[in-house]
Amino acid sequence: MEKFFGTWKLVESTNFDQYLQGLGIAYPLRKLAALTSPTVTIKEEDSAGLYSVTTDAQIRSVTTTFHLGEMVEERTVDMRAVSSTFNIDKDNCLVLTSTDRYGVTSVDTRSVMGNIMEVLMEVKGVTATANFHRKEQ
Repeated sequence: MEKFFGTWKLVESTNFDQYLQGLGIAYPLRKLAALTSPTVTIKEEDSAGLYSVTTDAQIRSVTTTFHLGEMVEERTVDMRAVSSTFNIDKDNCLVLTSTDRYGVTSVDTRSVMGNIMEVLMEVKGVTATANFHRKEQ
């Protein structure tokens, strides 16, 4: 998990509007999302394996606290209530699987190479990507 720790700033994304549409996000919120450049902070909260991910999208900030492999209930930046699980996969990627109350499941896979975090986002056959750069401390 340590390689994911830090604060990350969005530098580019592809197909994000289609991804949000696949999640069922309304047009006005999708357009607002396109105007934001979120910062994501991932950190260890304690030595017992408790972690947190904070997404600050300028208009709203959300923190999710979790243990790997355990389901948590969270409210997303776009205000959806979801059940989520964070895991580390066989490629050492941080994988977030979330399901909303309508049964729509999304999978976000984060990988880190140096000071770049790539995020692959998938929902209903739609794929989007986002690249983040680690902010200097």
